[in-house]
Amino acid sequence: MGLLYRLVDRLTGFLSYLGMIGVMAMMLHICADVIGRTVLSISVPATLEMVTRYYMLMLVLLPLAWVEKTRSMIAVEAFSAVFGKLGLRILDVFVAVISVGIYAVLASGTWSKAEEQFDVGAYITALDATIIIWPGYFVLPFGFALAGLVCLIRIPLLFSSQAAPNAAKGIS
Repeated sequence: MGLLYRLVDRLTGFLSYLGMIGVMAMMLHICADVIGRTVLSISVPATLEMVTRYYMLMLVLLPLAWVEKTRSMIAVEAFSAVFGKLGLRILDVFVAVISVGIYAVLASGTWSKAEEQFDVGAYITALDATIIIWPGYFVLPFGFALAGLVCLIRIPLLFSSQAAPNAAKGIS
């Protein structure tokens, strides 16, 4: 199980850095487009399409597993003081199980769509430039599946009394 924890830890960190690279690439692409249009009166082809089909997906979905791992999701703790330690642990397990189910449904549904787009060779044309867009569809199921895996491996940690404090902070 320790090997799985380390693998997920490294993978979530790697994907977070990949998301960061996506943000920097988006920033450079948009700046080049704005400067090109302002100074040279030429636009960088497919800026809008690249931002919506690749960069935003990288920004949102690749770090999703890292956000789950570090337990940085938004949480409402209005009644958490009422439950006590055991109640909170049970609630955390319940939330993790529900999250695994939701991520599994999202991963499955988006995987079907990604396969469909791959089969047809989905692309768009912008300013006479053809951009293949089917690879972007695979970011969704991969991001959802990894986030679900993080929630799944959190469940045994929540049952372990010595690992529970670490589980509350994230898997590491």
